[in-house]
Amino acid sequence: MHRNFEAMNIGKEPPDDNGKAPRPMKTYAAGALAAAAALALFSLVAGSESIASLSGDAQEKWNDVPCPAGMEVPKVDANSRVLVTGGAGFIGMSLMASLGSRDAKTKPAVVIGIDSFNDYYAPAMKRGRAQRLKTEFGYDVIEADVCNTEVIDKLFEQHRFTHVVHLAAQAGVRYSITHPMTYVHNNYECVVSLLDYVAHKKPQPAYVYASSSSVYGLNKKIPFSELHAIDHPANLYGTSKFGNEQIAAAYHNIHGLKSVGLRFFTVYGPWGRPDMAVSLFTNKIENGETITLFNGGEMWRDFTFVDDIVQGIELSMEYCSDNAAVFNLGNSKPVKLGYFLEQIEKRLGVKAKFKYQASNAEIKETYADVSKAHELLGYQPTTSIESGLDQFMAWYKKLDKRTRDEWAGGRFKAGRVRRL
Repeated sequence: MHRNFEAMNIGKEPPDDNGKAPRPMKTYAAGALAAAAALALFSLVAGSESIASLSGDAQEKWNDVPCPAGMEVPKVDANSRVLVTGGAGFIGMSLMASLGSRDAKTKPAVVIGIDSFNDYYAPAMKRGRAQRLKTEFGYDVIEADVCNTEVIDKLFEQHRFTHVVHLAAQAGVRYSITHPMTYVHNNYECVVSLLDYVAHKKPQPAYVYASSSSVYGLNKKIPFSELHAIDHPANLYGTSKFGNEQIAAAYHNIHGLKSVGLRFFTVYGPWGRPDMAVSLFTNKIENGETITLFNGGEMWRDFTFVDDIVQGIELSMEYCSDNAAVFNLGNSKPVKLGYFLEQIEKRLGVKAKFKYQASNAEIKETYADVSKAHELLGYQPTTSIESGLDQFMAWYKKLDKRTRDEWAGGRFKAGRVRRL
């Protein structure tokens, strides 16, 4: 493994909502962003088509364009060289660990992560993940901002990546209400910066990126299907992720870049983000803190175990369609919040304290139709909420109490609002 960047820390922290201007974008990147915005506006008024009315080729049924004869996406094998952005993140680390666990024929020759290690949640947890990757697999996670084109250029020059999996983003629904400009930088500027770089490489690497179930917003059609119109945004986070999909579509139109966007549904498991319900509720219940339940607790979530998500990512890395494709990756078995809380209480042996609060930003139900991923990728989630919570809790209880509490922290708990 090349180690030239092991100690690198030349990226800058993304701007917070303190009035500091983000780094200027290149003219061509700004133009692409404007084009994507126009494309997104068109999509918001576009209608949807029922699955039953579609016919023909399996890809065409899902509005994907089959790759012409002779056009391929590189296989993930011993010749692959993979860049994972957000490598110290929950899903990024899990993907890198999975790639590192493959046999000699299918394990990539190079797997490199890049991450800004920002303090949205505890950087110590991210460093713990990076240390795990280094110790168990010899993989490095470079500390730098994805927007830093100098770093990206040097990494590509050294490793000639065949696959780019872009998982770095500003996550969180509620945080997007109080810190909107953080999403503009991370989920728009950095996306355009990386995508524009990848699109101009010859040959273009396979490009897979994280979208979110939040794109469906207030959609009333259940379960959520890729064929549904995206015209009911509920929050800035979901809107930014839908914008990512439209930016990818613009780059396909302009540069022929094939891409796969993955709409993740409530991912949980060992090493999971502390702002997500499983980790957040577990820590609060353990410490006797009060949990806030939105919308009277009438919430359903399609909790998806991280191993099932990683399975879908790896399958999508070899998917070939001549367009900007999107897939739902979920468990397709929504769980009511009350039952979910009972399962955590049972495993901790502690009763939860909670209060109710209204919220217009929270989606009341997420439910993935994974028919497209099953049919075109072979995706098959297998982990029940009970089994997944068992695995999460076994990992959680191995951590000492001090570490559990330290990793539960981060900026996501702050309520600071930018004043214009």
